[in-house]
Amino acid sequence: MADAPWAEIREKFQTALALSRVELHKNPDKEPYKSKYSARALLEEVKALLGPAPEDEDERPQADDSLGAGEHALGLPAELVEAEGPVAQGAVRRAVIEFHLGVNHIDTEELSAGEEHLVKCLRLLRKYRLSHDCVSLYIQAQNNLGILWSEREEIETAQAYLESSEALYNQYMKEIGSPPLDPTEHFLPEEEKLPEQERSKRFEKVYTHNLYYLAQVYQHMEMFEKAAHYCHSTLKRQLEHNAYHPMEWAINAATLSQFYINKQCFMEARHCLSAANVIFGQIGKIRTTEDRQHRRA
Repeated sequence: MADAPWAEIREKFQTALALSRVELHKNPDKEPYKSKYSARALLEEVKALLGPAPEDEDERPQADDSLGAGEHALGLPAELVEAEGPVAQGAVRRAVIEFHLGVNHIDTEELSAGEEHLVKCLRLLRKYRLSHDCVSLYIQAQNNLGILWSEREEIETAQAYLESSEALYNQYMKEIGSPPLDPTEHFLPEEEKLPEQERSKRFEKVYTHNLYYLAQVYQHMEMFEKAAHYCHSTLKRQLEHNAYHPMEWAINAATLSQFYINKQCFMEARHCLSAANVIFGQIGKIRTTEDRQHRRA
């Protein structure tokens, strides 16, 4: 691809990401999704500039895609196929755009369109899903489909997607283990690629989200023991990676304590309540620090 078009593609993509992060309340009251629609238009422009997807068997619609019940949604082991060569790289870049278009439509409450884009993302990545370049994006697409189906109260379909993500993460960490590429890096020049530490941080955050959503699904399915296990794992990982909102974390820990009390696991319940109390105590300190930084700015 020529330098000028690729530079234009990168710029449009980065602008679209920035617009996607604009908080809804910063848009006009009558146009709450204004920034989202602007981001979508740019993503569509990038998609057009990338050109049509190559004719490949893995990218054609298959009977299992519409239901999410195919190989990719059953947690079956993946084979390592690296995304090498112009055809593979083109497919991966298009998958990134399909992913962001899917999230964009979901954010604007257009769930069917969002599902369509996310399924296209999975289809483009299927053969490469265990690779260093694609595993994080594939898991994120499945996580979002899991949330989408959960909101439709199709819990078993949500469960299939989320358990597939968990299985793929575990397989990747066992067989490969190195921090994978973050999806945004497919549109960054080489000198701006993320260091391994940041890649690892982002990938672990993706997996933590996966466990969080699984805990909710198991709770909904009344698989309370499993839900408690995944909730505990989520809380533990959030603390380890310093990635949590104190109020939300404290509430979740206190709620988990009630499960342990009902099971007469009083030591575990006490530990959860103590931890909730400690984290809840951070709220005032964090706000004070933020206020101080705001005054300095």
